[in-house]
Amino acid sequence: ADPDVTPSEPTGILTQLTPADVNKFATLTFDNVFSLYYSLKEAYRRKASFICNETVMLRLMTLKDGAGQYLWKPSLEIGKPDTLLNKPVYTSQYMPAITGTNADKGKKILLFGDFSYYWIADRKGRTLKRLEERYAEYDQVGFRGTQRVDGKLILPEAVQVAAFKTT
Repeated sequence: ADPDVTPSEPTGILTQLTPADVNKFATLTFDNVFSLYYSLKEAYRRKASFICNETVMLRLMTLKDGAGQYLWKPSLEIGKPDTLLNKPVYTSQYMPAITGTNADKGKKILLFGDFSYYWIADRKGRTLKRLEERYAEYDQVGFRGTQRVDGKLILPEAVQVAAFKTT
C-alpha cells in the first residue's frame, strides 16, 4: 500500500493481524477454543474478551468439555455479557458469519484479546450542514453531520484470531 495515500476506511482489526496472530483450525472445537485462549500472552488475557458473529456464537454455545459440561456460561445479570472460559463474549455484525460450507475456508471467525489496544482517533472535527431548502416544502430544517475517524490496533500481539484452514 502507498503510505502517501489516505485509506477511505478505518484500519480494521481483521486486516491488521499478521499470519503469526492467526490460529488455523479445520473446525470449531473445545480444544481449538482453548488453543486460541492460550495463544494470547498471559498479560493480555487478564482484560481479554471474545468477539464473533452471531452464527459463531451459536456454535460456541453448543461446545462441551470432556465431562460434557458446556463451555458457554449465560449471564444471569442484566447488562453483563455472557462468558466463555470466564471471559466476556460480544457479537459484531462486522465479523464474518459461518455457513458450514466450503465458503467458510479461510474466514477469521473469532477474535480474542485485549481490545483496549485498538484505538479510535478523530482525524478532523465534526462538520454540520444546515439543509433548509431541501425540507422547505414541509416547513422543516434538516442537518447533515460528518466526522472523519480512523482506528488502529496499536499492539497487535494483544489480539489473537481463530480462522478456518483454507485446505
